[in-house]
Amino acid sequence: MRRTVIFDLGGVYFSDGTRQAIDKITAGYGVDRRAVAGFLNGEAGASYRTGRITVDQFWQQATTLWNIQASAQELSTTWSESYQPNRGAVRLVKQLRAADHQILYLSDNTKERVAYLEEKYGFLKNFDDGVFSHLVRLKKPDPMIYELVLAKAFNPAAACVYIDDKPDYLMPAGDLGMQVIAFKNASQLEADLKELALLPDES
Repeated sequence: MRRTVIFDLGGVYFSDGTRQAIDKITAGYGVDRRAVAGFLNGEAGASYRTGRITVDQFWQQATTLWNIQASAQELSTTWSESYQPNRGAVRLVKQLRAADHQILYLSDNTKERVAYLEEKYGFLKNFDDGVFSHLVRLKKPDPMIYELVLAKAFNPAAACVYIDDKPDYLMPAGDLGMQVIAFKNASQLEADLKELALLPDES
């Protein structure tokens, strides 16, 4: 049976680049780590991820708050380059596609980061479609963004599986009837996918 498998990107398909970027900015500019994390993951970060403020506006607020001299391009690149593909997750995506499942993404992401990662890794070819927060002006865990990705699915919610590393972001998917997997690592994900009969169990 062809199923729909929906992947979060940062922390699943890619490494947790925001966490790495927080470490880099903290060390590189001498900013308090809590101030960096609070800004990237707070209200300004949400506004940027949903396309409500521009990249220049976002980093202008950051440099003012942190009292540092740095360009938007410099900081944006630091954040984007902190993401690297999770090789195990990429392998599983390819195996799922080879098994003829529909593969979608659901990602709180910025226009600039998507462009950077696509240029460097060409990751979009591994997905059939998906939803980016900056295009729909919504972010997880707003139930509406899950409804938007379900609208792209070939299957009803009961035949969809959503994978995310953040438990709070799994709850709305489960409430809509999707099966959910809390991602910890690629080995655990592979076992869970086999348990759901999405991949052949070779044991």
